[in-house]
Amino acid sequence: MKDKLIIKVEGLHKSFDNLEVLKGIDLDVHEGEVISIIGGSGSGKSTLLRCINFLEKKNKGNIFINGKKIKRSANEINKLREKVGMVFQRFNLFPHKTVLKNVMVGPVVIKKKNKEQVEKNALKLLENVGLEDKADVYPAMLSGGQQQRVAIARALAMEPDVLLFDEPTSALDPELVGEVLHVIDKLAKGGMTMLIVTHEMGFAKEVSDRVVFLHEGKIEESGTPTEIFDNPKSERLKSFISSIW
Repeated sequence: MKDKLIIKVEGLHKSFDNLEVLKGIDLDVHEGEVISIIGGSGSGKSTLLRCINFLEKKNKGNIFINGKKIKRSANEINKLREKVGMVFQRFNLFPHKTVLKNVMVGPVVIKKKNKEQVEKNALKLLENVGLEDKADVYPAMLSGGQQQRVAIARALAMEPDVLLFDEPTSALDPELVGEVLHVIDKLAKGGMTMLIVTHEMGFAKEVSDRVVFLHEGKIEESGTPTEIFDNPKSERLKSFISSIW
């Protein structure tokens, strides 16, 4: 187990009107740890990530980032998002900005960093995701896989302590999935702390330190990839794995 606790979630509850989506989630994420979150549709996976990044307002429970309890002031949430990066299903790139400007926008606008230094760093990040030759093109000219790699570079440009991936390959054509998973795998090997909601079971087994199985808003089972995929304890997890894998 890694030492430093990056994220601590205690008793997290979230409802949408009368629908209770998260029913008391407890989760610790340590520095350098890669955790994959799996589960059926509607199990609360994406909602959990969105609550951790305060894109959704929790109903009950506490979230700590680097040991600090996060309250819902705009200032605190903006600071939190500098430390907790998010990569979405649908890329969310600015269509009117070039690839390079998309990657630069956070550090320049939010962190007020020196433009010249930010550009240098952004070009390096694009090189790391294999897109240094696309710096001056616009998102519409890229494939879905390329857009998602730009989105990852953009999140990394903020120098976050942890990256949250919300089904990063679900909007991609099958032949483009591998290029995005390759980038995530590279980040994992480099020691990036990550929480990944994914349907890619083979990838989750290969890249994760821990796998968390959500069922109806609760953590049904949590363990190493070998424990979860090769020796599941609960009948629900056995059924889930056999249905998709």
